[in-house]
Amino acid sequence: MMRRALLAVVFCPTLAISAQAEALSAHNNYLLRCSGCHGRTGAGSQEGGIPEFRNSVSHIAATDLGRTYLMHVPGVVSTGLDDAEISKVMNYVLDTWGDGTHHFSSDEVHRRRALPVADVVELRKQLAAELSEKGIALAAYPWP
Repeated sequence: MMRRALLAVVFCPTLAISAQAEALSAHNNYLLRCSGCHGRTGAGSQEGGIPEFRNSVSHIAATDLGRTYLMHVPGVVSTGLDDAEISKVMNYVLDTWGDGTHHFSSDEVHRRRALPVADVVELRKQLAAELSEKGIALAAYPWP
């Protein structure tokens, strides 16, 4: 009994620290790889044609087409992160600027990144039309 208590005292703080480090890692990866365009607050840049996350990302992640789109936006494609790291960053974005649902697993990230997408702008147009039919307007996206 004493041994179990000792193990709990030793390992529980380690698990808590590990979870905190993982969250910090996703936050840091967002700051390093995403905030240059989307900003520290997820507001994007109207002038730069970068859509904001607020009021959009959860709606996008709630659809099959949207989940594929998110894995093919230029920042994700060129990020240099592996599938597990991308899933953590995407989940950080969903938790921070979305409704905290529709999380990605690393397996799903891998599968969706492998899907061929010839034109991500056209895919976004299809997604916007799909969501518009449901009464959901996405953040402005000025690309042709």
